[in-house]
Amino acid sequence: MLLQYYALLKKQPQKNQSCWVEPICPCLCSSEPLVTWLGHASFLVQVGGINILLDPIFGDVSFLYKRILPTAFSVNRMPKIDFIVISHNHRDHMDASSLLAIKKQNPDVIILVPQGDKAWFDNHYFSKVFEHNWWEQRSFAAVAEKQQEITFSFLPAAHWSRRGFFDKNKSLWGSWMIECAGNKIYFAGDTSYSTHFKEIAQEFNSIDIALLPVGPSEPRELLESWHIGEHEAGKAFLELGARHFIPMHWGTFPFGVEHFDAPIISLKIWWKKNKARLKGMALHCAKIGKVVSFKS
Repeated sequence: MLLQYYALLKKQPQKNQSCWVEPICPCLCSSEPLVTWLGHASFLVQVGGINILLDPIFGDVSFLYKRILPTAFSVNRMPKIDFIVISHNHRDHMDASSLLAIKKQNPDVIILVPQGDKAWFDNHYFSKVFEHNWWEQRSFAAVAEKQQEITFSFLPAAHWSRRGFFDKNKSLWGSWMIECAGNKIYFAGDTSYSTHFKEIAQEFNSIDIALLPVGPSEPRELLESWHIGEHEAGKAFLELGARHFIPMHWGTFPFGVEHFDAPIISLKIWWKKNKARLKGMALHCAKIGKVVSFKS
């Protein structure tokens, strides 16, 4: 099965990618929520005057997995980063070179990681690292000289972890809820479909923004145990009861055998078919580098 998958991967046709990238210089901070997709599962979230990076990766995963969609801007064009949030330790989500580059620019950045991943950051001399089990919360007050509290909750996901050859599932994986300035922003990380979306909705009502993966999609029989596809992501969005949906984990790396933008095309079709159930909800298929603005 794996050999067949890699054979199909090499034959994957590509389309013009430039229309999905909008390189801009991000603003320094924002009181109202701003979300900038940086490709894959990486986001810059700005809310309450606080800047948060989610699962940052700015280069290739490896020589096997080169970027299809380029980065929108370099690390040195980033605003001051207050927090980095990591969903799990796979190298496309916890990228060493990106993290070290961010630390160089932001030596006091606060890192939030799953249980079992703190040791890696300690070994690389990050000074403020906190690790978490599922359903644990951590709040910070007066961040970045703002009298604004922010709360991070580490929540379940249906996935797995591994960074080396002998550490499979030695650390946890999960998703995050960010609460700040009256906003709830949910970051799903990597996940397959499971009951955790309903469980999270029971604990956090009125979710404002959901960042949900929609790929890789094919071959489905191989990937469905690890990743939700676009239709499952739509179902998860409805179960979460969120108001805004920003799709992620598509197009940036050739992890599936579909066209790089196939998950987005399929998601838009699903959205149109389910329009009646999605009243009052919005889909934002963001370009890399494009700032999506929300009012509280």
